[in-house]
Amino acid sequence: MNVDEETVSRYLHSLSLGEVVFEPGGGVPPDFLVGGRIAVEARRLNQHYEHDGRLRGLEEDRIPISLGFTHLLEEFGAPRDARTWFVFFGLRRPSLAWKQIRPLVRAALSQFLQFPVNETWRIPICEGFDITLLRSTTVTDRVFLVGGSTDFDEGGWMVSEVVRNVSAYMEQKASKVTCYLGKYPEWWLVLVDYIAYARGEDEVRKYIRRGSSWNRVVLISPIESRAYEI
Repeated sequence: MNVDEETVSRYLHSLSLGEVVFEPGGGVPPDFLVGGRIAVEARRLNQHYEHDGRLRGLEEDRIPISLGFTHLLEEFGAPRDARTWFVFFGLRRPSLAWKQIRPLVRAALSQFLQFPVNETWRIPICEGFDITLLRSTTVTDRVFLVGGSTDFDEGGWMVSEVVRNVSAYMEQKASKVTCYLGKYPEWWLVLVDYIAYARGEDEVRKYIRRGSSWNRVVLISPIESRAYEI
């Protein structure tokens, strides 16, 4: 089980509806079977965008880019002339994968070190990705430090983002389980909510319907004992 499936498993056990079995079909839907009759599909509720016909979570790009960016800055080592810069990056999709962005960032930073400036300096790298350098007021043992990042696709009104993403994932999961619906009398979708952490249920319920595939759609918090049903 991954971390989100473990969260869902704890929630299902807390309901005391019977034995909770993980992947009763050995890798085909459902993810869980409760009491021999309730089929449960589990998923992380996160912000997404559509890429090549697939719903892709924002963190699928952001995490590898953030890790790669940190490692790249470390490779530049100590300051050349007693100056250190913070380096920030901005990400807007669609953009290239990190393996394509990396040599472009390295080249830009190497060129910057040949002609460094003390004022804030923004460098476009490619479509959807840029870096900004800001000189540090103190000198450290590294010429470049991670200053931070901005994901321009992240954020928005919390309720609208919950509604948008729940609607998309209900449809996605429904298409996945269509062939299996007759095996069990009840089907639930349980979403681990990383957008609102299972808050704002009254507003969310006004704008969303669970559809005919699901007997229950439940949002649970990954950090608290908080859950609600749509």
